[in-house]
Amino acid sequence: MSSSGDSIFFLPVPDSRACECRAPGLRVPLLATTATAEPVPDHPALGAVFPLGDHSAPKTGYKELAPGVTYRVFTQGAASDVWTVWVRFDDGQEVTSVESTATAFAERLRTAGFGDARVVPLESPATTDTYAQTFYGVHVGSYTTSTEAEALQEGLKTKGFANSRVLYTAETNPDTRGPWQIRVITIRPDAQVDLRTEHGANVSGSETVRQLSASAGALAAVNGTEFDINSINNTAFMGYEGVPQGLYMKGNVLLGAANNGRTALLLNAAGGGHRITEIKSRTWITGPDGTTTREVDGINRVAGQILGCGGVGDDFRKTATLGNVPRLDPWRNGICYDPNEIVVFRPEWGTSTPAPAKEWKGAPVTEVVMNGNWDVLELRDAPGPIPAGGRVLQGIGKGGEWLRTLKPGDRVTPHTSVTDMAGTPVTSSALAAVGAGTPALMRDGQVWLNPAANGMAHVSCVLPAPATGCRPSGALTARHPRTLAGISPQGHLMLVTIDGRNPQGSVGVTLPEAARVMEWLGARDAVGLGSGGDTTLMVENTLYNRPWDQWKDTAPHERAVSNAVVVVKRP
Repeated sequence: MSSSGDSIFFLPVPDSRACECRAPGLRVPLLATTATAEPVPDHPALGAVFPLGDHSAPKTGYKELAPGVTYRVFTQGAASDVWTVWVRFDDGQEVTSVESTATAFAERLRTAGFGDARVVPLESPATTDTYAQTFYGVHVGSYTTSTEAEALQEGLKTKGFANSRVLYTAETNPDTRGPWQIRVITIRPDAQVDLRTEHGANVSGSETVRQLSASAGALAAVNGTEFDINSINNTAFMGYEGVPQGLYMKGNVLLGAANNGRTALLLNAAGGGHRITEIKSRTWITGPDGTTTREVDGINRVAGQILGCGGVGDDFRKTATLGNVPRLDPWRNGICYDPNEIVVFRPEWGTSTPAPAKEWKGAPVTEVVMNGNWDVLELRDAPGPIPAGGRVLQGIGKGGEWLRTLKPGDRVTPHTSVTDMAGTPVTSSALAAVGAGTPALMRDGQVWLNPAANGMAHVSCVLPAPATGCRPSGALTARHPRTLAGISPQGHLMLVTIDGRNPQGSVGVTLPEAARVMEWLGARDAVGLGSGGDTTLMVENTLYNRPWDQWKDTAPHERAVSNAVVVVKRP
C-alpha cells in the first residue's frame, strides 16, 4: 500500500471483533442488530451481515489514532465485471424510462452490425420522496480490457453512433462482486478532539484535503460539501471553484447558503452533540429606518446564478420548451438564475468582489461597502475590494435598486437564521456544518433516503411531494466513490470513505448501498457528503484512501475541493 498510509493491525475473520460470524447455509437478516455500548465500537453490530456482494465477512483492520478516536478498514470481494460501451440515445441521454425505446435502439445497433447490443435495466428503488422506477440503457460489447472497449467505441463512431462512453459494468451491475474498501474514522463524544470545518485561504478557492488537513493540524480529515467544480462536465462554471453547493458554516458563521431543504451534517449543534437533518437558512437586512427589510439572496457567490438552486426571490431555471420556469426547490448540480439579487461578501471570500454572472453581463451593478458594524462607507457601481473586517453588499436588478436607497453614514442591521425544517434554531457558538452532497441515508435507525428534497429527482418534481409524486433522477443507480457521515445511538460520529471507480481496488456503492453500509456500521442517522473524485481521507497528513477520478485511472489523484471536515487534537 505504498500510496496510502493505512498501516494497521489485521484481525482474524471470523472473530467477535470482526463483522460477522455465521454457519454455512444460515440466512442472517441484513438489518443490523442493536449496537453495543462499547466506549468506541471497533466493529459493526454483532450479527450484522456485510451488505454487499456475497455478504461474506470482509478482511478487517483496526488502529487507535488517539484516545476515543479509531480507524477501521474493511476489504471484501473480487473483480467480476467487464468493460463495455454505453451508447446514448438520440437525445443524448444514457437511459430511458420506456423499455420499447431501448429495445428499438438496440435493434438499430444490431442492424448496423453490432450484434451484441443489449438492453440493460437499472432499478431505481422507492425512497421517502420518490417512487420506484426502472430505467433502460443500451450496452454493446463485453471485454476484459478498456482498450478493447475503446476500439469498439471508435467503430461505433464510424457507423454514426458517436455519443457513447466506455463503461466498467460494476458501475451499474446489481450482481457485482466488488471489490470494496471501506474506511471508518469513529470519534467518541468525550474524545479530546475538536470537530470543525476547514476551507482554504479563501472560500472562493479550492485546495486538496491534504492541504486543508495540514493547515488545520488535523488528526484526520475528509472532504466536505460539493462545489462549483472547474470541469468540462460543468458548462456553467462561474470561475470560482471553491464556492460550496449547499450549506457551509465554520465557527457559527454562515459562509454558504443552504440550498434550502437539503440534508446537512451539523457538528456541535444547539443542545450539544452532532445532528443530521434538513436545513433551511435565511439572511435579511433591515434598512436604517429600522422597518424596511430586504432578503439577501446569496452569501459568497456570484450574483445572478445559483448552483444547486434552492434559493429565494425570483429564481428560475431555463427550459427549451417552457422557457423560464420558476424554481425555489433544490436541484443538485442544476443552475437557476435570478436578475434581481443582493449577495453579501465577507472577507472570507477573498480580497475583491466578483462580477455578476455572465447571464447579466452589462447590467448595472451597485455595491455598498460597509465596516464590521454594517455602517455604510461608500456606494460604487462596479466590483471592488472587500475591506478587512467589513462587508460588501452587491446588487443587480431590483436588488441594486434597493441598495441605491442607502447613503454613506447609514447603518443597516443584518439578520440570519439557520433552522431545521420545523423552524428550530440549530446554531451554537461552535457550530460547523456542511450541506450534503447526497441525500440522507438513515434516520432514527432505519434506512431513509430523501433524494427529491436534495434535488436528486426529475426536474419536474415539485416539493413537498409524497413518494408517488416525484420521479427519481436515475442518480440512485450508479456506483461511485462516496464520503459518508453517520451518528451512532451513543453519539459516536463516523466519517466514512468508500473508494470507487477502481476495478481491482474498490468499485464504489450506489446510494441505497451506501445506506445499507451505514446501517451495517451501526449508524442511527447518516448522510452522504461530496462523492466521486472528491472522496479523500487523510490521517496525520498521510493519504489513507485511493481517490479515483475515472474508471480507467491507474493511480490515485487528489482533487482540490471546497472544504473539509477535520478532527483536531486539543492542546
